Amino acid sequence: MAVVALAAIAFAACDEVTKPQEEQKPQVNENLTLAVDVEDITATTAKIKVAHDGQATDTWFGFLTEEVDISEQELIEVAAAEFVASGSYDGLRKSKNYVTIIKELKPETAYKYIAFGLTTDGVVYGNSSSVEFTTEAEQSAGGGDNTDPEDGTVNGMTPNPAWSLQYVGADTLHEQKFDHVVKVTSRDTNPYVVTVVYASEYDPKDLRELGETLIVELKEYLAYFNNANGTNYTLNDILYRGDGAEAFDLVPGQYKAVAIGIRPDGTLSGLYATSDTFEVKEPIATDLYNAWLGQWYVQGSNSVIHNLNLSKGIANKTIYMTGWSNITDWSVEVEYDAELDALFFFSQTVATGVDFGSYGVGDVYFLGFDDDGYFYTNGTGDYGIAIAGILDTGARAIVRYGVGVTDYPEFNRMSFMAKIGEDYYSVADIEKDVMNFPAVFSREPIVAQYKSTSRCRYTNLQRPTSRFRLTPINLVK
Repeated sequence: MAVVALAAIAFAACDEVTKPQEEQKPQVNENLTLAVDVEDITATTAKIKVAHDGQATDTWFGFLTEEVDISEQELIEVAAAEFVASGSYDGLRKSKNYVTIIKELKPETAYKYIAFGLTTDGVVYGNSSSVEFTTEAEQSAGGGDNTDPEDGTVNGMTPNPAWSLQYVGADTLHEQKFDHVVKVTSRDTNPYVVTVVYASEYDPKDLRELGETLIVELKEYLAYFNNANGTNYTLNDILYRGDGAEAFDLVPGQYKAVAIGIRPDGTLSGLYATSDTFEVKEPIATDLYNAWLGQWYVQGSNSVIHNLNLSKGIANKTIYMTGWSNITDWSVEVEYDAELDALFFFSQTVATGVDFGSYGVGDVYFLGFDDDGYFYTNGTGDYGIAIAGILDTGARAIVRYGVGVTDYPEFNRMSFMAKIGEDYYSVADIEKDVMNFPAVFSREPIVAQYKSTSRCRYTNLQRPTSRFRLTPINLVK
């Protein structure tokens, strides 16, 4: 078991945490910066690559236009207005590294692709980016791409009539409920994996590239999982044979489910199948869900107070929280359980490439701490830390997650941790800004016993003598 010495990064003292705020708008990352590039330009296609330096919860929108002479800002305003008017989330993304191949372009035509920060409510934010390019001249007929129209083969990928895919919506897998499940009925034993793509971006010509990307991602996941858990699973262990089912975390939009044949040796079998196009709609927010939103003052059992703002994510499913540990730089995505009318807090990455001054550049995680003062991380995976529910008295409160679960850490607090190099640091004052559970919600300001130290930028660094244990938590497929 690895043991690392940690230091705490605190903030310079600023305004009191108990200072009431009359109105707080949803937080957006005004420093979000996007980068757009283009590759593999042909007469009718182009590969667009988009990256951003923001948080895992930052959303952005990208679009293609032939209006290359109109100002970028003017085009963005029009695109944002059309997005709101559509009433759909199609095209809104979170991906920090996104690649798409645009089809059916005109030969010898100038285009511009623009990406910009955009919230679900149509608010434009951050620093946009664009790239201009001109498609090539149309080539004469000839050449081939291993395509056989008689059996539907495209680029060496052939439809497998033995696989039938269907989106079934909410269902239970492995004794756990999921909102979006795809089931596969198979009449053979060819191995495969299942994924989901946006319907507007589906093209059989891209299936080989999609399959090769999935193989890389699966191998990376297996390497991490085996290292974290002392196991030796292989690709063969996670491939489906016969009937299968997979759950996905989907935002509103139109999709296709795709099964791609992958052999145990990590090569493509050349088989694939797809579902019909299906739509995921955002439900109307319930009164119970809306009751969680807004400004809250939360006091822990150690008298530490946080001034929180809970804003809408996907109705009846997610909520964005800012102000935990009195830090407003980053938001935390919280899951809402409609059946329990409760919030579930999970470990997660909240920011990457953050400049911590003389300490260097690092990534920020939201992690849980146990009764003994140890923090827990399992790399790219996540785990439950706490639950916020309604007590018998009617008050809302946060309590630890996993009560009564054998061998599960007894978390009593959660906060932000920065990983700089191989070292972890607490991004809050341990005594003044990290509250212990249980913690009670209030709409009214609470008089604080401590002055917050976490409202400003990273200007004062402290090194406590405590040592924390770095312990992986087992992942469950």
